[in-house]
Amino acid sequence: MYNLLFIISIFVASLAFAEMDIKKIPTPDEVKNAEILRLEGNMARLSQESQAAYQQFLMTQEMRRNELAMPVDPMPFNPTGKSIPVPNYDDMIQRRKDKDERLQKYNQDLDQLYSRYQSLEAEREEIFQKIKLLEQKRAE
Repeated sequence: MYNLLFIISIFVASLAFAEMDIKKIPTPDEVKNAEILRLEGNMARLSQESQAAYQQFLMTQEMRRNELAMPVDPMPFNPTGKSIPVPNYDDMIQRRKDKDERLQKYNQDLDQLYSRYQSLEAEREEIFQKIKLLEQKRAE
């Protein structure tokens, strides 16, 4: 019984080693399919990155709009008719500088995000054209 089990296990092991020694040469169709799958994976990754860049662009754009809509020096309203203290001039100038710096930063961020989005979309379109070409060659 043990001898039979031993012989069967040696036979299975030799088959496994024989399988490992045989190197399968892929057919051209298999190579094209693997390339298409790799390109589709890259395209999906680029689509996700592109979508993330676009969402960041929209959020930054909205923050810039909110910043533009807020007045730099809101005039306080006092319904009691009592006098309101005049704001400090240096503080007003500093708030305006801060607001201008924030707006400038938003503009720079928007430019960077837009260029990133454009480059991702161009790369995605290039990969799409490669996939179409490979699928046409496969169909032929």
